[in-house]
This record gives sequence, structure tokens and C-alpha cells, in this order.
Amino acid sequence: MRNLNAELYSNELFEEWSKKNYLLIAEDKLLSKYLIDNTKNVIDVGTGGGRLAFYVENMGFNNISAFDIVPGMIKQAKKVAKEKESNIEFKVADAVNLSKYGNNTFDYSLYLQQVLNFIPEEEEFNASLNESYRITKKGGIVLFSFLDYNTRIFNRPLNMVLNLLRIIRKEKVLTQRLPWIKINNKFNWKIFNKNQALSYWVKKDKILSDLQNIGYTVLEVKNANQFINNNTTKRKGMLYIVCQK
Repeated sequence: MRNLNAELYSNELFEEWSKKNYLLIAEDKLLSKYLIDNTKNVIDVGTGGGRLAFYVENMGFNNISAFDIVPGMIKQAKKVAKEKESNIEFKVADAVNLSKYGNNTFDYSLYLQQVLNFIPEEEEFNASLNESYRITKKGGIVLFSFLDYNTRIFNRPLNMVLNLLRIIRKEKVLTQRLPWIKINNKFNWKIFNKNQALSYWVKKDKILSDLQNIGYTVLEVKNANQFINNNTTKRKGMLYIVCQK
């Protein structure tokens, strides 16, 4: 099956994500809070051009693995790694099947950048959650970020319109899988066309239940805006979930 999101990152989004090098506020706070032992090993999932992996290396970590499904991203990351004389091990891999990595391998697993939301099928999304658990050591920490369905007010009506079109076109009806509204900060005028790259937007209670059913203990749950204002109950932006195996 074609992965249209991977194709998007290989083409239209490649320039931005292969060279992006700054951290979001939530990422900075989570990495500082939970990655406390730089003698441990780390995996950065969906690394892109290595943005998070290089940052973690600058924190003093020496045992870092990173992968991405887009070969061009890994080529770019390896180029930068050579320039930096970095020891990060970059590979091409798919989060759905991480046979390249053994059971109970990593102390810290970074599933940030909403990487799992770009997996095409629900069954594969669930498989990727199980793989995250398998490759993480007992007691290890996993940092997730997800697109949060209920934080964008037009998601529900957009989903209804799209599914009406899918019914008319005799396509599969999908829940919480939405096309990109913007690509490179420009409105996606093909939003209602067939064969669009779709992102899976999770619902908070469901994803928390799924993670706990896999075996994780949930340590912290916040949306992006709550890292700026700890007292607010209003949820905006990405959903961050910290788990322990």
C-alpha cells in the first residue's frame, strides 16, 4: 500500500523537515525532565533530518539510534552527522515493524513529532504502539505526541463532509483520518480530492486506554498549551503523553 504521507515528506515537506533544527517548548521541557541519565540509550522514531537526535546528543548522550521511513531524510541526517562527527546510528525503518531492533533495547524511546499519526491504516497504527512497547526496556520511558482530534473545532464537521463524499464515491468511510489543511503553510486546495495523504487524529481517552492496555503506566498527559500555562484546563495543540514500561 502506498504511504502518501511518506511521499509528502519525500517531496513537498522535505526541505522544511530535513533541515528543521529547533525544539518546541513542550519537547524541550519533556526532554529536560525525563532524559536524566545520559549513560542510557535512546531511540528517536521518525527522526526526519535528525532534529531531536542531535539535540539529545548535545545533552551528553552517546548511545543514540534514530530512524525514518523516508530514505532521503536519513541521507540528509547522515550527511549532517558526518559534518558534526556524530555517533548517532541512523537507519531507514518503519515504525510498524521494527525487526531491526531487539526486544527491551531502549531506555528512552522518543515518539514525538506526531510520527505515528501519519501511518496509513488503523491496524498498522496499533502495531506501531505494540512495537514501541516491545523495543523499550522494562522501566524505560516513552515520550509520545499525537494530533488531538477534539482540540480543533472544525475536525468533526470536516470529517462528516469527507465521509459523505466517500459514500458518494463508494470509498471506505473513515473516522478521525483527515487530509492536511495546509502544506508548507499554504492551504491544500485538493483537500476534498481522492487519494489524499491522511493524518489520524486520536481521541484522548481512547489513546490513553490503548496505551494502558498494552501495558504502559501513564506518567503525564498535557496538551502543548499547558506547558506554557500549567493552570489552564483548556486543551490546544498536540497531545503529549509520557509512559513507562
